[in-house]
Amino acid sequence: MTTWPTERSHRRAFTLIEVLVVIAIIGLLIALLLPAVQAAREAARRAQCANHLKQLGLAVHSYCDINDALPPAASTGPEWSNNFSMKVRILPFLEQGALFDSLNMSFFQESAPNATCLTTMVSTFLCPSDGNVPCGTYPVSGLAPRQVGYTSYPNNLGTTPTNNGGQYDGPAYFMGAAGIPSVARLAPIVTLASITDGTANTALWSEMVRGKNGTTIEGPNQVYRMAMSPPATNAYVPLVIYLNACRNATTLAGFDSKGQVWGSDFAAQGGGYSHIMTPNLKACLFQSQSLPVEYSALCVGASSFHPGGVNVGFLDGSVRFVKDSVNPQTWWGIATKAGGEVIDAGSL
Repeated sequence: MTTWPTERSHRRAFTLIEVLVVIAIIGLLIALLLPAVQAAREAARRAQCANHLKQLGLAVHSYCDINDALPPAASTGPEWSNNFSMKVRILPFLEQGALFDSLNMSFFQESAPNATCLTTMVSTFLCPSDGNVPCGTYPVSGLAPRQVGYTSYPNNLGTTPTNNGGQYDGPAYFMGAAGIPSVARLAPIVTLASITDGTANTALWSEMVRGKNGTTIEGPNQVYRMAMSPPATNAYVPLVIYLNACRNATTLAGFDSKGQVWGSDFAAQGGGYSHIMTPNLKACLFQSQSLPVEYSALCVGASSFHPGGVNVGFLDGSVRFVKDSVNPQTWWGIATKAGGEVIDAGSL
């Protein structure tokens, strides 16, 4: 009997068109998936940022429990040597007691005894959505320049002292200012009892996009210079005038180091921020204003890389996400500690 070989089956290969279709489908799926992945990552970063602000708020309450007052925004020790930020005061309540103990507040921030502390990076002071590095080194007396410890979280100074009899209208004050006439008006100590607007309606911390170490590229890292001069002491200027002047500013101030030193009280350099500009608008100095700035009418406000708004920590310890579209009157209202404004929680 003759056995015939069986016919071998042939497998059909993919055609070029089929391969291209598969690649196109895979590319489309990746294109659809990536934004979702990025959104999920940003949501996680925003949550971590809010948690940092929560920790800062709880640390302030722990400070209040012991000292019966909020931590000062600065102090006026001999020759301004004790002008450390609010964040320095709460280090022991952020499990950073050893770092706080390394400070000697009898010396300037830039003095060698304080170099170890103020050039230390503290993760609680950093927003994970902001990768900007505001400056490469920090001058330390008698030592080679060192990498500075920078920050994303300034404390609320309020609106502007010049509209409020020379005093901060936010939860900020200068400790020990009574003996220095030029700043004595900022001296009244702030306690929780003095927050008559309510702790849930008074901002304490927010975010600030850090600078990029001198770059001239425009963006939220920059500070601009307004086409108006600083107001005279105690001269009342409607906040909307400041807001519009800053919004229209186009000249860079030559200062791109926002948040550069977490230990400094200087506004826009690691210390405070104001509530003149609503979230994520431009940051500005006046036409002839120089840095550092401590307590003048300053248009450097809250900003972030979170889409649509900024995280704000309130005096009751809560953290809320405030949209860029917030009404200016509402934003100004949560800036003050005793302004008597009626704040609708749904308007934030």
